[in-house]
Amino acid sequence: MRNFFESSHFDWPLLRDSLHVYVLPDERFSATVQPVVGAIAAFDGCAAVAPPWQHATVTRIPWWRGEVDAAAVDRFAAALTAIAADTARFALEMQGPLLHDLGVGVLAAEGPEWKQLHTAVRNAAVEVFGAERPLPPPPPMPHVSLGYGIAERDSGPLERSLSDIRTPAVVTVDALHFLSVHADPEAGTFTWDPISSHPLR
Repeated sequence: MRNFFESSHFDWPLLRDSLHVYVLPDERFSATVQPVVGAIAAFDGCAAVAPPWQHATVTRIPWWRGEVDAAAVDRFAAALTAIAADTARFALEMQGPLLHDLGVGVLAAEGPEWKQLHTAVRNAAVEVFGAERPLPPPPPMPHVSLGYGIAERDSGPLERSLSDIRTPAVVTVDALHFLSVHADPEAGTFTWDPISSHPLR
C-alpha cells in the first residue's frame, strides 16, 4: 500500500473547494459494501471512506470555487439540469472489492449510458469554464473508492481480510451532484459542500 495523496493521481494545488461532479450512492449500496469498509478500517495503512462520502466521480473540473464567478456556476448548473433532464436513470453493477497499491474500491464496466453522461458533463464544463485548463482524463471505469492509501504498508493483511468478501453492489445513477470538494491528506478523506443537485428523468 502506498499513499494515494503523494501519488501522481493527486495533484491539487489547493486542498479545498475543488469543483467536481459526482454520482452519490444510496444507503443500500453503503450497506452492501460495509464489510469492505470495516476491513479497511482495521488496517492502519488505508483510510476507509465513510458512507456519507462515498462517490463515483463523473469529472473533476480544474477550477476552484473561489476562482469562478457566480454567473459561471449558475450556467454550469443550468447545463447539468439540461443533461439530467435528457438522461434516463440507470444502474451501475459494481464488482469487487479490488485492492490496488493506492487503495480499495469497487468498479463497473463502462456502458454506453455512463460514457454518454460523463462526455456530456465534460463538454458542458469546457463550454462554461473554458479550455484554458484541460480537464483531467476521465476514470478508465466507473468506480467507488472505499479506502485511500495513507502510508507505506504491506497490503498482505488487508488482502487476506478482503479475500472472502464479494460485493456485487449497485450504484443507481439517479442524479448529478455539483460539489465543492475538500481533501484532507492527513486523514485520507474527501468531503464536500453541495452546490446543486440535478435529478435524472
